[in-house]
Amino acid sequence: MVIFRWLSIPLIIWDFQKICTNLQNLKSKIMVNVRKNIFFIIFTVFFTACTSDNSVIEGTLSSDRYDKEVVYWVPFKDASSETVDSSHINKNTFRIVISDFNRGKMGIVRVRPHLRSGLQDILVFAETGTVNVHLDSISSATGTPLNETLQNWKDRKRLYDVDLYGLRRKLRTAGEDENPAINAEMENVSSEYYNYIFQIIVENKHNELGKFLYSLNKGRLTPEQIEKLNNYFE
Repeated sequence: MVIFRWLSIPLIIWDFQKICTNLQNLKSKIMVNVRKNIFFIIFTVFFTACTSDNSVIEGTLSSDRYDKEVVYWVPFKDASSETVDSSHINKNTFRIVISDFNRGKMGIVRVRPHLRSGLQDILVFAETGTVNVHLDSISSATGTPLNETLQNWKDRKRLYDVDLYGLRRKLRTAGEDENPAINAEMENVSSEYYNYIFQIIVENKHNELGKFLYSLNKGRLTPEQIEKLNNYFE
């Protein structure tokens, strides 16, 4: 019996070591699962944040003279006191969270009338994401696809207006023999610009940007261009 007891001790020790090993393996598996769950939770939180359908306007101003004033996002169509979104300006910045019923619409970011002499109103689409607006004598809006396209158009139009103004001034002081060449250059500048406009309208024919630019420029498009767009806007 004594011999049997002594022989049993190594078996007990071996069983204990085996149990410890199994416990260690179980602990490792549990930790792996915990890490996976933590990663899944973090991923879910970030994914939810990234796929949020909120529309937010983050704005800045070049001067602190407007602090404590109110900045507004006013719908381009059918505006009323109930449909306007707004925010107070604090330390040259503001943040407007667009209401659900305004998402997807085009609006104008502006301040009160008596403050507008130094701040240009700016068109902003209330699309999903964050729009970065800077209010100044020449304002800008970037950060989301439609607003990037709209800003590119505004920049291009500004250059077009400058070029056309320069050619018109040149035409007023030019001699008769120079007029045909200047008129041809004006026609070429206008043709390039409105071909650019037509291309933007085609690329945005299913959204508010396309509708807006079509209504604004229809009178300057060629009959062939208008015919191609009639199915979408008429």
